[in-house]
Amino acid sequence: MHGPDTLSRLNELACLPKYNHPKLHALVHAVQRLPIDGLYRAALLRSIDRYADQIIERPQYTPEEGWDDLEALQQVTLGDMVEASHRARARNGGG
Repeated sequence: MHGPDTLSRLNELACLPKYNHPKLHALVHAVQRLPIDGLYRAALLRSIDRYADQIIERPQYTPEEGWDDLEALQQVTLGDMVEASHRARARNGGG
């Protein structure tokens, strides 16, 4: 379940022209249907917000050519999460 802040942010985004794009709507809907915890869902939704322009411009690939939009979104989000973890560890004096 989404928290009020996340739902409020999604409603705000829906009013902006680029967020009315069918690829973004499809991705938000796909993320909402995933059987995942709220923190990862929130990270995926933030990635849709952060990378909306790139998602819209991304070509449609066949399964043999590359990842679909949801798979690409998950890979980018996981990469961002790993980078954030490394930055936090470095700030806290960890290796």
